Amino acid sequence: MNKYLYVLILAMLASVEAEAQQVVKEPSQSGKPRLVVNIVVDQLCNDDLDEYLSLCGNDGFKKLLSLGKVYKNGKMPFLPLDCASATAAISSGSYPFYNGIPSSEWISRKTTLLMSCTADQKSLLTPRGNSPSPVNLLSSTLSDELKVSTEKRAKVYGIAVDSEAAIFLAGHCGDGAYWLDNESGRWLSSEYYSQEPSWLQNYNATVPAAKKIKNGKSQFTGNSRFLDYKRSAFVNGDITNLALECVSSALLGTDDDTDLLSIQYYAGQPYKEGKIDLLQSLRDTYLQLDNAIGKLLSGIESRVGRNNVLFVLSSTGYKEEQHTDYSAYNVPCGTVYINRTANLLNMYLSAIYGQAHYVEGYHSNQIYLDRKAIERRKLRLTDVLERCKEILIMSDGISDAKTIFSLMNANDENSKMMRNGMSTDVSGDIIIETFPGWKIVNENLSRTYPAKQYGLSFPIIFYGAGIEKETLLEEVTADRIAPTISKSIRIRAPNACKTTSLK
Repeated sequence: MNKYLYVLILAMLASVEAEAQQVVKEPSQSGKPRLVVNIVVDQLCNDDLDEYLSLCGNDGFKKLLSLGKVYKNGKMPFLPLDCASATAAISSGSYPFYNGIPSSEWISRKTTLLMSCTADQKSLLTPRGNSPSPVNLLSSTLSDELKVSTEKRAKVYGIAVDSEAAIFLAGHCGDGAYWLDNESGRWLSSEYYSQEPSWLQNYNATVPAAKKIKNGKSQFTGNSRFLDYKRSAFVNGDITNLALECVSSALLGTDDDTDLLSIQYYAGQPYKEGKIDLLQSLRDTYLQLDNAIGKLLSGIESRVGRNNVLFVLSSTGYKEEQHTDYSAYNVPCGTVYINRTANLLNMYLSAIYGQAHYVEGYHSNQIYLDRKAIERRKLRLTDVLERCKEILIMSDGISDAKTIFSLMNANDENSKMMRNGMSTDVSGDIIIETFPGWKIVNENLSRTYPAKQYGLSFPIIFYGAGIEKETLLEEVTADRIAPTISKSIRIRAPNACKTTSLK
């Protein structure tokens, strides 16, 4: 080929590519942000952020904290917390009592098996489901209301470490929800949404996580290597890279219909327990997270323009702690075996009401009763639950046993938080509380659950789109994020939202 013709072709291709990547910085005619970037950091808390902030660069957390509107003391309005329930709360502007997502998994009342919060409860044959979806999320989300207000013209995506968070961020009618697969390290989606786009296929082919951890010096080995990678400092860079690819390839923020990109980062401890320096690991996680956020901000601002994009950063509001062996320090402690407790409870009820299978299942600190069996024996569920409470609080390590009905009429603050965190459709009938230092163990699943969980404070930050910098110390709850974003882009708040927007 003539070298001059070759140069001309290259120049033409470069021109086409430059046109495709053209930055859209002019303000929208409606005055609304062209793009909302909703960032949820799993297990981000003020204590850790304050500890490592001085080591961070100027383009990530420091930029948000110095130029954004910062609500310093954000809290979740319910307990207990995990990534799925907290993400659903932020997305829906409500809590589990209304949105139906109290945890990442629960006992199915149809199959009595443990099922994922993104599995279809109507499926009796596949309780975990092969194509996860938001079917169990009972309310609309911020992304749903955006689709409604624009008659589906707005583009909506959710990107997260795990499938539950990605799906709840994308909502019921998002264009795509993408997460890292535990077995292959590829970015996956669900058949519930539209077909996997070509740009995601290309991304998986060119920069897979498998390639990054394949070298001999990698700390990620064995069958759990991708799960360990997802719970490491390095995963946040991957999330940013995919998010920027999504903005570019899906042409987010390029027209007057506001688009929504929701992202979940990770700021918890490493998944793999063992002889590792946890403080050093957490420090590395925050520094890598800061770099990832800085790259995300600069990348989107350079493409869409700072005044055309609204960034919102918040947290899931809890922290997974390493289990402490208090017995080595002579601190009172012990273990409540939930499977044994459930079996003894069934024996006790059989002795009172006659031989039957009264206990249907158990999970975490919750016990499920067979309501149909109780009904067949013409027993009142409230009476049976009170009997259960009587025997349970006499058991070693159990400080209290709250029934689903007692929580419905809660008066004290702790019980109200627990009531907010339950769903009458999928939560257990009895919730056990242990004494401090005691842990709950499910021997059948080889799982250990902490004695108690406390919500942590975290920042809620609004940055860009003409937001004036300000720091407020008042305590605010994360269910107010969705109505605040809704107000800023002039759409209706999610339909289960019970709170007002932040000022």
